[in-house]
Amino acid sequence: MEKISISNVVEFRRKKTPTSQVTLINKLKTPKPKKEDAEEGGNYWIHSLSTIANVFKESTNDLILDKINVLLDKQEVANSRQTKSMFQKNIDILARFEEYDFTQFRPDFKLTYLKKPKDKSILVIEDLPIQVLPHHVFIYEEDGIKKISACWFVAKIKEYTFEELAIFTDALYRYLIKNYSEEYKVNPEFCIVIDTMNLNSIRYSEIASGSTLLNSTLAVMKKLFG
Repeated sequence: MEKISISNVVEFRRKKTPTSQVTLINKLKTPKPKKEDAEEGGNYWIHSLSTIANVFKESTNDLILDKINVLLDKQEVANSRQTKSMFQKNIDILARFEEYDFTQFRPDFKLTYLKKPKDKSILVIEDLPIQVLPHHVFIYEEDGIKKISACWFVAKIKEYTFEELAIFTDALYRYLIKNYSEEYKVNPEFCIVIDTMNLNSIRYSEIASGSTLLNSTLAVMKKLFG
């Protein structure tokens, strides 16, 4: 086992029987290389999510239509039905964001985007290595205070529930606290996860006063890892 993604945590919660949970744990113990057009893994959503992340940073929605046209060309020459379906699902996501207002997810200050080294992506929670991979981590100054926030675009064919999105947001906030809180003040208002399938989003400020299902789920997973 190298690392556990937050989508793995959600997948575990969705398993309806102990047997199916154990099967997933065994797969995580000996991970196989992911294929690009494996429906929930690999780089299945890279075409849409990377473009949306670029639009967020560059503040121009024109990139979306350009990418849709590129994917339509690729879809036309794709050989397998599965690959054609992958392109179509990415196109569908991009279409939702053609006129989307991204400013609601950015503080109204000059932003500096930070690099996201892989060695900072792993959090140890319940003694398990949890990987957090936000699309953007950015810093800015407000009232003389250096602040930091982050955004993470996610997708799953069976859309995430509010509770599941909250797991992502909880992990994202912990990522910022662990890696940057000594130098910057983490702003929970702009620590945001956006579900690109249904346009739902959760800010950490919305869940800060409660608790999510992250730790309790990982505690169960830890027992099964043995």
